[in-house]
Amino acid sequence: MTDTVTNTESGIYTVPSGKYGHLESYPLYDVYRFEVYDTLFDYVRGYGEVNRPVGYCYNHYDS
Repeated sequence: MTDTVTNTESGIYTVPSGKYGHLESYPLYDVYRFEVYDTLFDYVRGYGEVNRPVGYCYNHYDS
């Protein structure tokens, strides 16, 4: 199964006068891990992982 999620966020970062500013944005995820279990033969066939977006992390730099 595939799903698409769109997150929108806004804010203001003021760069001090006479300086150069750089802003980076990274998505944050909750990670869910699971087992794929074969009930017919009673054993774990494999493992999986899914990431659910929950927000953003920002870094800013002045020079």
